[in-house]
Amino acid sequence: MTDLMLWNRLTRREQRVIIKLFGGGSLYGNSPIETANLMRLGLITERGLTSVGLEVFIAAFKAQREANQPELAEI
Repeated sequence: MTDLMLWNRLTRREQRVIIKLFGGGSLYGNSPIETANLMRLGLITERGLTSVGLEVFIAAFKAQREANQPELAEI
C-alpha cells in the first residue's frame, strides 16, 4: 500500500494525531482508540512518529502541495 493510500484510509482524527506529532506535539489528550490503531499500523510509538509515519505524512503533504500548485500560479 502506498503511503498516500494509507493516509487516505486513516480517519480524520488519526490524521490529526500524526499532524500534531509532526509539529512537535504529544499524544496527551488523544483518544486511546486512535492512538492504539496508529501504533498497530506502525505509524507512531509512545515517543512520537516512526519513520513510516513520517513518510506517510510527507506523502500527504506533497500531494496537498501539488494539488494547490495551480492556484499559486494564478496569483
